Amino acid sequence: MNWEQELRAALRRHEPPAGFAERVLERAATESAAPVRRRRPWLRWCAVAASLALLAAGGYQYRERRLRGEEARDQLLEALRVTEAKLELVRKRLNRTSGAAHLETRQESRI
Repeated sequence: MNWEQELRAALRRHEPPAGFAERVLERAATESAAPVRRRRPWLRWCAVAASLALLAAGGYQYRERRLRGEEARDQLLEALRVTEAKLELVRKRLNRTSGAAHLETRQESRI
């Protein structure tokens, strides 16, 4: 017998045993008459408080990381500005030096 046939046999409809419906109804009646156990409401409030604390801590961490990211970005932009200014100074000095050297070579070639 292959697994499909076994599955069909297991899922085939069977008649319930005699008195099954009466036992189910009797059990449902006794369970509904049983006193309801009160759950611990303080446990639920503790869970809510813990969730709120975690949410607040997560929000604080997100804010702090965002602020540190903004500070790092500002520092990087300032470093790039300083670098740009220094490179501009070097470029100007190189132009002056190469211009003077260029003039000297032109004068030497005339002689």
